Amino acid sequence: MSVFVDFNRPLRAIKPLHGFNNAARDTGYGELLPAFAALKPPFIRLHDTGFNACLSKYVDVHNIFPDPSADEEDERSYDFLLTDRYIEKLVEAGSQVIYRFGTTIEHEPKKYYIGPPSDPAKYARVCEHIVRHYNDGWADGFRFGIKYWEIWNEPDGGPDCEPNGAPCWGGTPEQFYELYRLISHEVKERHPDVKVGGYSSCYITGSFHKDRGCWLPDDAKFLNGFLKYITAPETRSPLDFFTWHGYLGENDMSKIERESAFVDETLRRYGFGDEVERFDTEWSCIIRGGQPVKEGQEEVYLNMRSARAAANYAAAMYTMQNCRVDGACFYDAQLGVHYGPLFDFPSNLPTPVYYAFAQFGRLYGLGTQVESSCEDGGVYTLAAAGGDEKLLAAANIGDRPVSLEIRASGADARVVKVFLCGDERGLRRVMTLDFSQNVRFTLPAGTFATLEFAQ
Repeated sequence: MSVFVDFNRPLRAIKPLHGFNNAARDTGYGELLPAFAALKPPFIRLHDTGFNACLSKYVDVHNIFPDPSADEEDERSYDFLLTDRYIEKLVEAGSQVIYRFGTTIEHEPKKYYIGPPSDPAKYARVCEHIVRHYNDGWADGFRFGIKYWEIWNEPDGGPDCEPNGAPCWGGTPEQFYELYRLISHEVKERHPDVKVGGYSSCYITGSFHKDRGCWLPDDAKFLNGFLKYITAPETRSPLDFFTWHGYLGENDMSKIERESAFVDETLRRYGFGDEVERFDTEWSCIIRGGQPVKEGQEEVYLNMRSARAAANYAAAMYTMQNCRVDGACFYDAQLGVHYGPLFDFPSNLPTPVYYAFAQFGRLYGLGTQVESSCEDGGVYTLAAAGGDEKLLAAANIGDRPVSLEIRASGADARVVKVFLCGDERGLRRVMTLDFSQNVRFTLPAGTFATLEFAQ
């Protein structure tokens, strides 16, 4: 099987696709794990923050402003401390924060904070004061210059998508559209330099169909209703970035391509061009191993930490690089949560998944994507160059090993060093190949590799 790479043909900048929801911290309130900080995530989205903690008092508007009857102009009405400590560490690590207004998901039978605010206009003013605290120093605050402020999370879930009802938004679509209008105007009018957006759609191309008991493609009523509302003259509202969620099945990268194309086409139909950034703010791969989710949930979570999962995650980032996705945040980086596969718990040792993101971080650091392709549909590649460094990344998400012949132009190298990530921990060097000859090696099923072209 042939892999072609041409280091003389630059394509585009490597995009910031190795962001995360939340961060891996040594305790629920402590320092970032050094290994996590070493990944240098370009984005950290703050949603479901502290979800695994007994006392979760982070980020959510009702945590920051706990008494809705209080005076929103009085700084004593706010409780910023824990969120301050969290964001300080992220800024120190060099990550951009995507701050999500709204609330953490609620799966329980009783819902506490997902309903429409009793006073939406006041709620919008509270959101603006949060921006003021982190960017303008208000209420003993900071000048972090947080750029991205996301309005809500998955309001399009609907009342029938879970047995206990809607988990993220308990109001009507129209009530959400109006809340978005109020918050976006309040924030942008007072902070024109920041970006506002949303709404982190849970299923961008369709909706949940109660009669079928599953998510199916349809006419995307919620999305179209939202875009009609914010483009209508009487309710026109700013949209600097649009966000959706894209959870993938095993060995299927086509969903990224379909959803990103659908988002791009729909936004353009309503007059939003390249100036509106497109972010996939929650993504992962559900590695079922042949089991239905409800019957094999434990196996799903274990599989998400495997080398096969890591290969799928690597392939997903390669695919997003070639789609209309401007940035992405994997769900989730917190320790000890079901969807947090970066580190084993409680050892905090990196899993193979960690090294998929470390690999992409290296590609991102080089800066420029160059042309690469592979004849095999189960093998995905991405190549980058910067300065004297040239890298080729390859992931085999298929069920069989693949013998690869590497054909490279513009490498100006004598040897190729191959680093492979499989079931053992770490990205280990497996061979050094003479570049003066045809470069051949076997990429096992469910693994990924980094090839360094060196003098």
